[in-house]
Amino acid sequence: MTPDVDPLDTFKRAMTATMRAIAENEEMEVSFGKGGTSVQGNNVRVPQPNYGCSDTELNAVRGIGDEIALKMRYHDSLVHRRFTPSAGPAQELFEWVEDARVASIGTMRMEGVARNLDANLEAICRQAEFDQITAETEAPLGVAVGLIVRQHLTGRPLPPAAEHVAQFWRDYVEANAGQDIEALKTSIHDQHDFAVRCQNILRDLGLSTDLEDPPELQQNDSDVDTLEDENEPETEYAPEDVVLDEDSYGDEDSEGETSTVEMDADMDMSELGAESEPEEAPQSAIDDLGRIRTTIDYKSFTDEFDEVVKAEELCDAEELLQLRGMLDQQLVPLKHTTAKLANRLQRKLLAKQNRTWEFDLEEGLLDTSRLSQVVVDPVNPLAYKQEKEMQFRDTVVSILIDSSGSMRGRCITIAAMCGDILGQTLERCSVRVEILGFTTCAWRGGQSREEWINQGKPSHPGRLNDLRHIIYKAADDTWRRARRNLGLMLREEMLKENIDGEALIWAHNRIVSRQEQRKILMVISDGLPVDNSTLLQNPSNYLTEHLKFAIETIEQQSEVQLVAIGIGHNVEEHYSRAVTINDAEQLGGAMADQLADLFDEDG
Repeated sequence: MTPDVDPLDTFKRAMTATMRAIAENEEMEVSFGKGGTSVQGNNVRVPQPNYGCSDTELNAVRGIGDEIALKMRYHDSLVHRRFTPSAGPAQELFEWVEDARVASIGTMRMEGVARNLDANLEAICRQAEFDQITAETEAPLGVAVGLIVRQHLTGRPLPPAAEHVAQFWRDYVEANAGQDIEALKTSIHDQHDFAVRCQNILRDLGLSTDLEDPPELQQNDSDVDTLEDENEPETEYAPEDVVLDEDSYGDEDSEGETSTVEMDADMDMSELGAESEPEEAPQSAIDDLGRIRTTIDYKSFTDEFDEVVKAEELCDAEELLQLRGMLDQQLVPLKHTTAKLANRLQRKLLAKQNRTWEFDLEEGLLDTSRLSQVVVDPVNPLAYKQEKEMQFRDTVVSILIDSSGSMRGRCITIAAMCGDILGQTLERCSVRVEILGFTTCAWRGGQSREEWINQGKPSHPGRLNDLRHIIYKAADDTWRRARRNLGLMLREEMLKENIDGEALIWAHNRIVSRQEQRKILMVISDGLPVDNSTLLQNPSNYLTEHLKFAIETIEQQSEVQLVAIGIGHNVEEHYSRAVTINDAEQLGGAMADQLADLFDEDG
């Protein structure tokens, strides 16, 4: 009797074969599991559909696989990086338009792929709650342009949730950039020319075309090739970097102000310290207890709906255990790496506590190095030595993790690994550690925005979203008690928008009043703050300037030592002590070196 064939196994084999064929890569290894999507080299991980799921859900999963395969085949991460705008809605628009190019290639060649990509796009837009948008101010311009371009290139109507976003901006976009969007059709198979033409669309809409790469890298193609090969492993292929992150990746501004304000923001990066603000901030930024007060031109419309919550309160115990199990599975391939890191970091930290010796004592252990003198001259007395412990300052380390939507997938997994490794290792070294996270309670505003609307939408309202600050592990909690909480980071529904400046001040103020002699704050993030509701009603650099204020206040006035780890994004422009990692394999050197240097008494 022939055993029943598992339909899920049949689906997996068929999808794997299809992805290999589309990507023209027979070495691709596809695995299926719960949680986000990831791509590392030829190893691809996609969501596993549930038994009994609908055809729509199956097509959405197929769409994820098709998009990964198409991007592996038709997307050059080097070219993309060279033409990507530096930040904001321009960067978001560029990402979505490139996604549209890749999707159009598959759509025009294969009808089945077209249906799968549409199903995946619909699922993404619904997950981001785009179908709930009720006003133009809530619809992200960059996303809308990407969807409109996709419709022009493919000739297919957008799925309902995607159309709901595009409709708010279609007339404006086609009136100002319609001709340049049509011109993209001639460059679908030439990514370089396509990216150049995309710059025209940015200019049509009044968005900044400043590029992410420094000018000196763009002048030398060979240098760019070398740097990109070393520093950009596979990250451009991950679907969570392409689409799943997009809802919170860019910041939407009013179209008329974006270009001018962002150019001013870039200029302020170097000039901020030369103007009046540094002389004013030190006088009032720190109170008598060492806490930072928000004294610059920054405010929240209301903090009534903000919350500080423990991780275990955000989901039930059973789900928390499942999420922790997912994190443990992610750590299995890195078991050897994490063990090496833990041992290396532990040796470095314990080396700071090494014992020294006192010599020429009348009692203690015999100093054998002096025996030769006694043999030569027996009159010389025996010398003794004794161990003496070096003073090692009591220390607390606070790890602040960006838990926003742009971290979804590979980035948040790496961040969770960071917290897990550091939490265990530091506790072994008798160093207290707390692990915190920050996000918002809602997409594109929440109750704060509703309150602002109810009060007549006053101008320049300040921050317009509800903060959610998460305590994964308090400094006084044991690792055994708190370790399961780190799994919560893998819960995608929790990852929304990020307001970094207030989170940094919150984490700083938590540890600055503690009794430990040394206080270290480590920030793990993938870039700058983004909150659509706030940026639409305030200057485009509103959140970035507040983050710079928080960083400078800590670095220049506080006793807390600040260090940053950028996940796939260079944060060294903002933090004096920072390092960037692109892959979990780089965790060891980055964290061990940074933390050990901070523990150096002479550092």
